[in-house]
This record gives sequence, structure tokens and C-alpha cells, in this order.
Amino acid sequence: MFMIEPNPNREMKVLLRGIRHNLGHVPPHFELFATINPTRFKMFLEEINYLTSHPNIQSDFFTFLRYTVASDNDFTYCINLNKSFLLAKEYTMAQLQSVEGTQKKLPLDERHQALFNAVMKAIYKPDSFTVEVINALKILDWTDADIFDAVDHGAFLFRFSKVLKAYSKD
Repeated sequence: MFMIEPNPNREMKVLLRGIRHNLGHVPPHFELFATINPTRFKMFLEEINYLTSHPNIQSDFFTFLRYTVASDNDFTYCINLNKSFLLAKEYTMAQLQSVEGTQKKLPLDERHQALFNAVMKAIYKPDSFTVEVINALKILDWTDADIFDAVDHGAFLFRFSKVLKAYSKD
């Protein structure tokens, strides 16, 4: 599966056990990440915890963002993980498919759709992510911190999918 056999240290095994308890399984890329760089893996988990309780952005937004970026980049592990999260929250396959392809439509409100569209611009066509885009989001009551958190997470997933594909044997 990966060029490096996952072999997490004792501390990471404890963290992964907690993930297994909460999710029912441990995604293979989590084990790899915990093996290669335990410090960064802990930072990643802290980031996910922060985003799931974000003060202004619905947590489902971030799950849809991960699902979409993973789908765009054929990042199977993340597609399946986030698909299972969204289906468990009773979103339908049609709603998941609505964020795939070129016409990405979130099953959330218009504010979140605008933020989502801006993130797609920022990570796929950074030159089109302009002051005007940011100002339009601010009119919708998004803060600079909200916009940064959304763009940062989208970019992280884009980068992470490339890194894990590089380590993949398949």
C-alpha cells in the first residue's frame, strides 16, 4: 500500500487507538502519517478538532471540502473516509455527487457556497482569488480568519493528497 510500512511509536498507537474507538477503524494514511512524523500528525489532529468546532463555519463545510478536493485529486482514502462521515450525517449520494465535477454545489446555505467557491479558486486558480473575492465574502459576514481557515484547509488537503500519493506503492 505505501512505500514505508506504517509502524507508529507507542504514543501514536495510543492516539490511533482513540481514532479507532471513535471511527471504528484507522484510515491507513493516518497510520503512515503517524509513523513518518508524529509531531505533524498531532498537529493535524489538533487542526481537525479545531475545524470541527469552528466558531463560524459549519463543520460539514470542511468535510465537504475534504471530500471534494479528494475527489478532484483521486485521493481514494480521503474520498472514502469523508464520504462515510457525510453519509453518517444523512447526506445522500446525490448530494455528495453535487460537489464533484465542474459545477460544485454544496448542500449548505449560500454563504457557505460562496466560501466554498472562493476556496476552489484559491487552490486551483490562485490568480483568480482576488481582493474582490475576499470583499464579497466579507459582505456575507465571513471574517479574514474564516476565509483563511477555509483556504488553508483546502490547500492542506490538496498538498496532503499529493504527498500520500507519492508514498503510495499502487
